[in-house]
Formats: sequence, structure tokens, C-alpha cells
Amino acid sequence: MKVHHTFRSIEREKLEIIASLLQQAGYRITRITPRQGELAFKATRDGVHSGEDEQARVGQLVEHFNIESWSVTFT
Repeated sequence: MKVHHTFRSIEREKLEIIASLLQQAGYRITRITPRQGELAFKATRDGVHSGEDEQARVGQLVEHFNIESWSVTFT
């Protein structure tokens, strides 16, 4: 299964930290770009076995860094 995360925040530093951590964990990261008054980037990874585990793991980062908007889809 493949996972796609989208992160949005007004704080570039938070997004840069999360992008770096996810990249080190094997995710493909897009550039941080402005979107609708916020900054955003996408992280993608193949080979996800459990959607619940994936959401819990990344959700901890979102909560810790107080990210304003996060969405996840599985394909």
C-alpha cells in the first residue's frame, strides 16, 4: 500500500523539521510551497502495511509540532 501525507502550516521551520524527519525515514518529500495563505508539502512512501500504524506514527509528529492541517490518503 502507498501512503500520501499533506502537511500545511504558516510556520516554515516546523514543516522543514517534519520533512527532514520523514525523509530520513524513507519518505519522498516535495518542496515546501505556498498554498492558500499557508505553506505545504507532501510526503509519500510505498510499502505501508498498516494504515492505523502509519496514521498513529505520523500523527505523533503532527501533534508534537502543532501542525495546523494534515491529511493522509492510502492507495
